[in-house]
This record gives sequence, structure tokens and C-alpha cells, in this order.
Amino acid sequence: MSGAITASVVVGAVAANQQKKAAQRAAGAQTAASRTAIEEERRQFDISREQAEPFRQAGLSALEQQQALLGLSGQEAQQQAFQQFQESPGQAFLRGRGEKAILRGASATGGLGGARVQEALQQQGIGFAQQDLQNQLARLGSIAGQGQAVTGNVAQLGAGTAANIGNLLQAGGQAQASGIFGAQQARAQFTGQIGSGLVGGAMGAQTPGVGFQQGFTSGLARF
Repeated sequence: MSGAITASVVVGAVAANQQKKAAQRAAGAQTAASRTAIEEERRQFDISREQAEPFRQAGLSALEQQQALLGLSGQEAQQQAFQQFQESPGQAFLRGRGEKAILRGASATGGLGGARVQEALQQQGIGFAQQDLQNQLARLGSIAGQGQAVTGNVAQLGAGTAANIGNLLQAGGQAQASGIFGAQQARAQFTGQIGSGLVGGAMGAQTPGVGFQQGFTSGLARF
């Protein structure tokens, strides 16, 4: 009788050990998959952020220039911004074209040296400067808006990445918990089988045989 009990306990020990290892392997595989997915999420976010960085920087620079021209960064910054604007190639081109047009018209009427020509040149220069300044502010506003939009998109992407990583971490934690729980179940089953074997041995014989003791020891070692 003790030999049959010993065999039952050993077989139960092997089955429980296999169940424990299977639970641990499954948990390990799912945890590794979660870690790989987290690394890929972070990699993709870093790529997207790097690609968006030039647009964010351009938007920031445009915003700073716009604020300087509007006087929001102080009088000194505004004066410097206006000076740079007046000396810009665009302004020089517009003034040059306007002057040539006025001088050609005055030459045709024979009034190159008149005060009206000088006044016309001055008024035209002021008009071109005002118009181009408004255009420049609009262009800077557009670039600043694009930078703001890109920054918002990156922030939204970061929030989504954080949420995905959180879900993956939770899945990895659940996998680890499932592996621990499965191993504990296997141990509990093995312990129950040992208990049943001991009870059966006690009922079958007053003194358990040597075979049962060897089987019991072997089962514990293999588990």
C-alpha cells in the first residue's frame, strides 16, 4: 500500500512542478513582451519629438521676433528689432524698386531735382515699410502658430505614450502576479497530495514503509 501512495505522491510532485514552471515561463514571456513594447513606445516617441523639434524652435524664434517688434520685450529690444527689419534685404529690395519707379517717372517729366520727388520717395518708403511690417508680423504669427501646434501635438503624443506605457506596465505586473499565483497553486496542490499520501499511509499501515519515505523525499527534491 505504501508503494502505491509513494508513486502517487511522486507523480503529483512531478505534475505540480511542471505546472509551476509553465506558469513561470508564461509570466516571464508576457513580462518580456511588455518590456519590449515599452522600449518601442519610448523609441517611437523620441523619434517623433526629434522630428518635431526644428518646427518648435522655429515657432519659438518667430514668437520672440514678433514680441520684440510689438514692444512686448522692452523698448531696447523693439528698437533693435526695427533696425534689423529696416536693414533687411526685403526692405532694401522694396525701397530700391520704389525709388527706381519714382525716378523714372520724374525723369520723364523733367522734375528729378524737385521737392515733390524727395517727398514722394519718403512717403513711398514709409508706405512700403508699414505694409511690409504688417506682412512680417503676419508671417511671424503663422510660424509661431505652427510651432505651437507642433508643441501641442508632441504633448498629446507624450500623453498617449505615457498611457500606453502605463497599460503595458500593468499588464507586466499582472503577468508576474499570475505567475506567482500559479506557482503557489502548484505548491498547494503538491502539499495537498503529500497530505493525502500521509493520511493514506497511516490508514494502510501503522508504520509507513521505507519506500514511501524515499518517494516523499524524491518528490520534494524534484519540486
